Amino acid sequence: MLWSSEIMPIQLHLPETRFAAASIPPEHYGEVVACLRDVEGFVSMTRDKEEITLIVAEEIWQKIASRFPDAKTQGQRRLIRFDTVLDFSVVGFIAEISRALAEADISILSISTYSTDAVLVHESRFDDAVTAIKQALVTLRFTHLAQH
Repeated sequence: MLWSSEIMPIQLHLPETRFAAASIPPEHYGEVVACLRDVEGFVSMTRDKEEITLIVAEEIWQKIASRFPDAKTQGQRRLIRFDTVLDFSVVGFIAEISRALAEADISILSISTYSTDAVLVHESRFDDAVTAIKQALVTLRFTHLAQH
């Protein structure tokens, strides 16, 4: 079976929220989890052996940042979320989006959840990123990504 955006229309969710992406030492895992208990809205936390990557609204980060003085942070990020369920068998979707943004010289932090994908871009390049993604989605309408 082939996938295309004609079969599965893709809308972009473009919240106004400014996000911060933080790299926090992994030994702070419990404290990070505790900080997030009452946070509403978009949150992404990934832990590996080197770090905890936390993405939250800048206003949330400003409230908790003092608890993590050794964190490295990048702020002024905007989220572009693909509002469609992307099955695990879809191949190449985020690669095409990444390619389009790379060709526009736009740096991204890619985020995947169980059902969909998103990218964070610096707010100074947000409009350019949305334009590049929309162009990529038009191209994807006329091509197919293989499913396995």
